[in-house]
Amino acid sequence: MRTDSEQVVTRPLVLVVGAGINGAAVARELTLNGVSVVVVDANDIAFGATSRSSRLIHGGLRYLERGDVALVRESLRERAILLKTAPQFVRPLRLRIPVRRRFGGLIWSVLTLLGGDRSWLGRFWLRCFPNARERGLYLIRLGLWMYEWLAGPSLLNSGAGRRGPSAKRSTVDARFRFVCEYFDAQILSPERFTVALLDDARQLAQQQSLTFDLHTHTLAEFHGQEVRLIDRLGRNAPITLRPDVIINATGAWGDATLADWRIGSPRLFGGTKGSHFVTANRELRATLDDGGLYAEASDGRMVFVLPLGDEQTLVGTTDEPFDARPETAVAEPREIDYLIDLVNEVVPSAKLTRADVVMSYSGIRPLPFGRADSPSSIPRGHWIDENARGPLPILTLIGGKLTTCRALGEEVADRVLSRLRLPRVASSRERPIPEPRGLVDVTRSVREGERGLDVIRDILRHEWVRTLSDLVERRGLLIFDSRLDPSRLRELATLLADAGVIPLDQIDAEVAATAIRLRQLYSLHVDGS
Repeated sequence: MRTDSEQVVTRPLVLVVGAGINGAAVARELTLNGVSVVVVDANDIAFGATSRSSRLIHGGLRYLERGDVALVRESLRERAILLKTAPQFVRPLRLRIPVRRRFGGLIWSVLTLLGGDRSWLGRFWLRCFPNARERGLYLIRLGLWMYEWLAGPSLLNSGAGRRGPSAKRSTVDARFRFVCEYFDAQILSPERFTVALLDDARQLAQQQSLTFDLHTHTLAEFHGQEVRLIDRLGRNAPITLRPDVIINATGAWGDATLADWRIGSPRLFGGTKGSHFVTANRELRATLDDGGLYAEASDGRMVFVLPLGDEQTLVGTTDEPFDARPETAVAEPREIDYLIDLVNEVVPSAKLTRADVVMSYSGIRPLPFGRADSPSSIPRGHWIDENARGPLPILTLIGGKLTTCRALGEEVADRVLSRLRLPRVASSRERPIPEPRGLVDVTRSVREGERGLDVIRDILRHEWVRTLSDLVERRGLLIFDSRLDPSRLRELATLLADAGVIPLDQIDAEVAATAIRLRQLYSLHVDGS
């Protein structure tokens, strides 16, 4: 039974559940092609894997070892598109690969390509040759040559696998006799990139008199063939929708979302956990300069050591099976130690310790369900699984990553347009993705006195902020600000109250809840605990 306070929205064409990078890309692609969209998320924009990534736009060099040439080719194409359409978000990044020896890894790479690395033959080969996984110079140079060949003509082409000293050669441990270099790209703020996609979708809808609504901290519940949007914060009346298509873009929560909707489906997701940490170690940051390291750990996994702003360094990532709720994922001490050991092996002069870790985070990749004993062998592409609730089609997005978000959005839009018997009228391949309202370098601006407060007020007016955590973690990226403390949290919470985002009497509760969340999920002790 519907109450008088409920708002009824009749026939929005598509309901996108999930406001991460893939949901935002789908929403933008649909509005670009004249389709009304409502986006809903149980948490916030970019709440999951989007904000817990390695912050790279890359072709996936290591995917070549699994023979996934199609994914690498698609990723490199999308990398080129983003460098052209979103240069304020995506910038070229020089990466160096330290290498110990000329030969090595070739037979292991063949086993990996054929899927035999986890077989009895692979185990036997490792017993006979413990260093069989270590990649040698010639293998890496071959991989880089293939990588740049697949990329085609590009401003990023750097001369694959260059041998010899680089500008920072002396800072890498002498055991690494060679340094190979190549270029990929970095996106420092995928959270703001996601907001930019949604803001563009909003503008497109306004230009075409379409419906575009976004509701965060909101649940989507089925009531017959209707969907009711329930505000988890209790501040807004329910909204009833009658969508023609539903997109389940909830990422690693995808199986749980289908179960909540009582949609019968086999297990689709087998997400793996990727942990990172941030350090302000000066020696390490000076070593990187404006480039990064792509180094091999003792177990054969490749780990990134990347510049993050002017002073910090981002190190990651791990790759482990994870079956708990995605929002509970944290970087565990053993993962941090694993990454620290890798850094110290490659750059011993950094003398990195646990005390150098400023903060850490962990996210769950929305990968397809696969072999739990071999996370690295799980395919890294994207798929669309189709279910239905009565006549209502439900498309669940599996996989995907920052680099290929536009391609996935395009593929989903084509599927939806076909179902709705609508033509594709525009392409996103050439459409720019500017920062909303011309805001530039928001992460730096929000720290600058009164000007910073003005930027925050602008964000509160236009960017769907509903809690203090939304602002601190994903709009202003203040989790990377070493000056964040209880007084700063209170100042920000007061701004939220002044803007009518939260009730005035909730300031203390917001500050306390945010401090607890930062401590539990990021190991940030802003309250001094």
